[in-house]
Amino acid sequence: MLKFLKNVLLILGAVVIIGAAVLMLWEARLRADSLNAIVSAALNGKSFPNEYYSSTINGVWLAAGIGVVGGLLLGLGIGVPSATFKQRYEQRQAAAAKKIAQAAVAEDHPVSSAATPPETTPSE
Repeated sequence: MLKFLKNVLLILGAVVIIGAAVLMLWEARLRADSLNAIVSAALNGKSFPNEYYSSTINGVWLAAGIGVVGGLLLGLGIGVPSATFKQRYEQRQAAAAKKIAQAAVAEDHPVSSAATPPETTPSE
């Protein structure tokens, strides 16, 4: 269950962060378009509607807040363990029991002396 929760949090956090980045870029693009319209109208001596003066700061704050929430979700996804303490304890106990069983089998069937290489003595 924890592994599923971990994967959900990781995916959800990544999607939210990507969405926040897209929203931030969209707001920057709108602001740039507004500035271009204001400059071109000013250069041509025309009047322009007040909608170009509208601030995009609310959208930037919204994107930043969404990014923070996405970062928290991603951090939780990284921090959540994939197994509970009980599961990890049982795995360690099973590995230790297997190791003990292998050692007991090795004691029952010692390696024959013919399989070991002869000892060499240094010659003078």
